[in-house]
Amino acid sequence: MTAPIARTIKADTYLAPIFGGRIFLSVADIGTATPYLVFQGTGSTPENTIDCGAIDENDTYQFVIWHTNPKDAEALRLKVRTLLEKAGFYYNGKHPDSIDTETKLHGRGWDMNWWSET
Repeated sequence: MTAPIARTIKADTYLAPIFGGRIFLSVADIGTATPYLVFQGTGSTPENTIDCGAIDENDTYQFVIWHTNPKDAEALRLKVRTLLEKAGFYYNGKHPDSIDTETKLHGRGWDMNWWSET
């Protein structure tokens, strides 16, 4: 099962108009309107049993919100994280704050886990 990241955000009445279609797997093009969210899978831990193969998998995702304003990026990080927690994701912590020197955008990131059935 694929984690319902974009679907969950697009269904939220507050966040959907803010991000629109600017939720990207792995990378966004330079010049993409802000704010936008980029996410990627960073690995998984399958739950194996003796009598059969893995039936559940603990997938880890990395998220970054890019914005021109670091305070707004931080506020959105909290809102998206809280929404995804309500959808069944588990929060693993923030990343160090960053700035992209080429685009001058501020990135606010975090990691979450999603238990999926294989």
